[in-house]
Amino acid sequence: MQGDTPRHEEFTPLALWARALTWGAVAIGLRAVFVNPPGEGVFPSFVAAGILSLGILVEAVFGGLRVRLYTDRIEVSLGRVGWIRKTIRYETIERLDPVTYRPLKEFGGWGVRGFGDKQAWTARGDRALVLHLVGGARIYVGSEHPEQLAERMRSAGNRRWDAGGRA
Repeated sequence: MQGDTPRHEEFTPLALWARALTWGAVAIGLRAVFVNPPGEGVFPSFVAAGILSLGILVEAVFGGLRVRLYTDRIEVSLGRVGWIRKTIRYETIERLDPVTYRPLKEFGGWGVRGFGDKQAWTARGDRALVLHLVGGARIYVGSEHPEQLAERMRSAGNRRWDAGGRA
């Protein structure tokens, strides 16, 4: 079915500093296990495997933002596995606005933020494509190239959303 194959896909990984914090914490945990083992035998190996698995899980679930464009909808998902996701149907979008914004001031940081009429799905940076929905809600979709994402959305959905205008 044509609607089930993405027409465009982009992935924005977490900022380098965020990944360094995650893997730095894993490295500190592994060092602690091997310098001062919590027992003898295979137990330290299980603890080390658990710490390493936790780092991999954090990377898989929260390690970036994936945006997929289909002919009838946009899907945004957090992480590499996409367990945390949101789907927005094109007919609910009134207009698209590529913007530069302030993630810390407006949303308190990156990730899935906000509630109600103003939400953000971002991984890093200060650029986003704002989806203005019917009813006044706004969803900020993080992208390193929001103008290009808007153009690809227009093409994938065969719609005309003018910047600042209606579909």
